[in-house]
Amino acid sequence: MSVKISDYPSVKDPSKYEGIAKTFDMTSSYGFEADIITYGALIRSLKVPSPKTGETVDIMLGLKGLDEYMADGSNHGSVVGRSANRISGASFEIAGVKYSIPANDGPNNLHSGNPAYQNVFWEGSVLSKDDTDKMIADSGIAGIAEADGESVLLKYTSPDGACGFPGNLKTEVLYAWLADKTLLILYMGESDKATVFAPTNHSYFNLGGHDAGYVGDELIMINADQITLKDEFNCPDGRISDVEGTDFDVREYSFMSQLIESDEPQITMSSGIDQNFILKNPEGTFSFAASLTDPKTGITMETLTDLPGIQIYAGNHLGGDMQKGDKPYKPYDAVCLEAQMFPNAVNIPDFKSPIIPAGEKIYHACGYRFIE
Repeated sequence: MSVKISDYPSVKDPSKYEGIAKTFDMTSSYGFEADIITYGALIRSLKVPSPKTGETVDIMLGLKGLDEYMADGSNHGSVVGRSANRISGASFEIAGVKYSIPANDGPNNLHSGNPAYQNVFWEGSVLSKDDTDKMIADSGIAGIAEADGESVLLKYTSPDGACGFPGNLKTEVLYAWLADKTLLILYMGESDKATVFAPTNHSYFNLGGHDAGYVGDELIMINADQITLKDEFNCPDGRISDVEGTDFDVREYSFMSQLIESDEPQITMSSGIDQNFILKNPEGTFSFAASLTDPKTGITMETLTDLPGIQIYAGNHLGGDMQKGDKPYKPYDAVCLEAQMFPNAVNIPDFKSPIIPAGEKIYHACGYRFIE
């Protein structure tokens, strides 16, 4: 794999972000491409071949340029954190100390606030294959294949008190193509105080192409027998429910329309699917979480992770005219497969805790593997 680095300037003010706005074009030995930018550590494009036509398809929704990414609140392709998803009451406690964070989603906190991972510039560099494989090994997460070549490492330190969270949180995000046709996202967090570390990637996928429209005809399968239930403010409250006998049962391939158009109250309250599924993965192992396939292109993408949950979201509120192509995006034109800690886990003792101790490096991984 090779990495090409270039500037990614603002159109409105080309000199304003000179030296910090960069794009990394990652091309694998098997021809797949991912384009990463330093703003939001986000994936700008993801190009893979269609097994049916042989044509290259950009399956990543995105925006026109840097100015649009900085103005948009949809987190296209971004690494989101420190804490992805919702925290009830916009507050939590660590060791008896209460922390208040921005209430930016009704009474809840959503995706941490600002400044957060998704709305800052990261420092980017290229890692050799040897250094990439070493970081993968250092993570201690079993089941990750070796790197295909060079990779991209992005770094950002979230300062103590940012959005109300404690601790100077040093974060690294590794993007690497692996030998088994997986795009790996490896997260590392280390703080000088106990804090919340619960990142995710907020990519919007359409395996028919970023401008192919409604995803209801794509097929999804999720390795989950249960979901976390949400309260009236769309935030998990500690209850869980079996998927058996409900529209949430997609343990075998089912049309996405089942999750988008369902009259299940947990779905209609969110204007479409926006739910955390409880994965059956062995702890500490990079293993199968979900699969998505498009019947027209024949592209099949598996999501793998060591994290305990995956949020399925169908772009229920997509819109506007900032899209990278000519065709505006609409609600339900994409699927987000967000491997994550459970939402609101910091306030629910029965959920795996997202709190990391001071001075300890914590790793999590997500990957998107393409099956021919």
